[in-house]
Amino acid sequence: MTKRKSNLLAGLAIIIVAIVFMVQGFELSERSNALPFVLEIFLIVTGIYLLFQGIKTNAAEKIEEEEANLNWVRATVIVFATFIYVACVVYIGFYVSTFVYLILGSWYLNERGLTLFALTVSTIFSVVISVVLYLTFTVFLLVPTPSGFFF
Repeated sequence: MTKRKSNLLAGLAIIIVAIVFMVQGFELSERSNALPFVLEIFLIVTGIYLLFQGIKTNAAEKIEEEEANLNWVRATVIVFATFIYVACVVYIGFYVSTFVYLILGSWYLNERGLTLFALTVSTIFSVVISVVLYLTFTVFLLVPTPSGFFF
């Protein structure tokens, strides 16, 4: 799909979604709908911008952009890893499963290869994300997360 078509489709989709939410928001009180209304307007403006970007692209510029080739092996591995992650959340626990999933997933998907440096960066990334998730859900929001054998 060309950049022009993707801009047109994305812009149209964003506008439709924003209008659907806007119509549903009319059922809310004026005070409850204030923030959603602002976000919906923002989405509509973004959609219009994308539509104009798609229209602005000159049809004479028929230089087709290369589609990003999907690496099916990587995609399949990540899909299966995600299924395993979801299954492990129940038995091992949310935080431990998330930590391990993020380490292995980010290490596998990095551009530098499966090196020790990449593993170190993935571990740091996973620690930061796991701590942020813990603080957000457990400490600030007090939302229970699935607990398993470890945590």
